[in-house]
Amino acid sequence: MVINLENLIENILQSLNPKQKRIMVKRYGLAGKQETLQEIGDVLAITRERVRQIENQSLLKIQKEINKSFGEIVDIAKNYLREGEGVEEEYGFMRNIARLLGIDPTAKNIENKIQFFFFAAGEPLYEKEGTDTKGFWHLGKEEKEKLLNYIKEAIAFFEEAGREGIFGNSELREKINEYANSSLLQISKKFGKNAFGDFGLMTWAEIKPKNVRDKAYLAIKKHGKPLHFEQIAKLIHENKISAKPVNTQTVHNELIKDKRFVLVGRGMYGLKEYGYLPGTVREVIVNLIKENGPLNSKEVVELVNQKRFLKENTILLNLQNRKRFRRLETGKYDIREA
Repeated sequence: MVINLENLIENILQSLNPKQKRIMVKRYGLAGKQETLQEIGDVLAITRERVRQIENQSLLKIQKEINKSFGEIVDIAKNYLREGEGVEEEYGFMRNIARLLGIDPTAKNIENKIQFFFFAAGEPLYEKEGTDTKGFWHLGKEEKEKLLNYIKEAIAFFEEAGREGIFGNSELREKINEYANSSLLQISKKFGKNAFGDFGLMTWAEIKPKNVRDKAYLAIKKHGKPLHFEQIAKLIHENKISAKPVNTQTVHNELIKDKRFVLVGRGMYGLKEYGYLPGTVREVIVNLIKENGPLNSKEVVELVNQKRFLKENTILLNLQNRKRFRRLETGKYDIREA
């Protein structure tokens, strides 16, 4: 089937009088911008309620014309939805229907005209964009409920798995990919992908970083190891985590205030969740001895360097603090009790 969209719209408007036709063209953007009831009323010097009445009367006339002469087009759209999930995001639906109908892709106002046609036909059904979902087309109540239940199920899965489960558990990869490739979840505003193609909840910093700290967090997390703040700023822009370059000094100033990050070396930041320890060198040594028991100097150096990037002499110098540490007969170091 090949449809001339201009002729189609003209044919279904021919049953209308000039005022009705003018209102429908403006209201549904058939010649350009969609206009509000108030905007149309102001031009025609009538109330917005009168515009609404004329719109509804016009739609009833048009629906009769569609049922009489263009039912085949409606059937094509319904069959298309049946072959899928019975529901589809509005712009994807209109693009695919335009392809099925052989509509010239260079035609003007294609989406507005297709939306108008099916809205006037009364089927498939259209759900306007809401707080949690984009606009979408569907076959009926059953398909709509299936969509909403699927979204709830997906949200529960991601919330239960948590960030670490989603980004660090390979056992969940198959289920994550299933959700990521689902046409149903394309309708939900609760999910999205980051600059690296990772899929998850939009409330997560890994998916939708809101500020410099979140963007730096994502850059380090994808890199997998600590980075100098100048490198972090560079990666944020290179990986398109931020559309605009970020100021390097701003990165440094922001990260030092955020407990997710640890200054592991001179100007270098790592993530606390990777095991890097904040605090002074002395505090790090104390924590390691508390965790592992007395340690010799070689063990202290090795363990500290797993948590921080420090020179050996710096670590050994702190270990010689007699007020905080004592050397046992075995040659190991322990914490000196106060």
